[in-house]
Amino acid sequence: MPDIIPIDDPADPRIAAYAGVRERDLVGRRGEFIAEGEVVLRVLLGPFSRFAPASLLIAEKRLARLAPMLETVAPQVPVYAAGQAVMDAVVGFPIHRGILAHGLAGPPADARALLAGLGPRAVVLVLFGVANHDNIGGMFRNAAAFGAAAVLLDGACCDPLLRNGQSLQLFTPV
Repeated sequence: MPDIIPIDDPADPRIAAYAGVRERDLVGRRGEFIAEGEVVLRVLLGPFSRFAPASLLIAEKRLARLAPMLETVAPQVPVYAAGQAVMDAVVGFPIHRGILAHGLAGPPADARALLAGLGPRAVVLVLFGVANHDNIGGMFRNAAAFGAAAVLLDGACCDPLLRNGQSLQLFTPV
């Protein structure tokens, strides 16, 4: 497991990316995002992810359970651990999952190449002009439930890389 860096001050500059995620997570700043939860972290750290972790911020009480997954984190990626009160103070609300990752988006996948690599009966969800993050999240969850191979979004769709990152597994912008 990588070295765990304890954090006991919510104003610690090393975790500034996590501060006030309610507002900043919706912006899609510089190809960065904040992901939340164990499932999303597993996808982010997975071998086929086109995303990379910049750092992790984990509630101390979650470390033991996540130890096998944390073994896969590259040594240069800092893993911060904080008590629940510090986590809540950093993000500005009670963060029950206690698992956050500062992620970096990879280059967008090429839609034509993606579609060419799929089988003739692949399910693909195509979204146009969806401007609500909750709706995007629901559509990605449904796409995953129905085994969609990809989700394509036009330029008018809102950024699916919101804090809970529920769309990490399928996000493919057009």
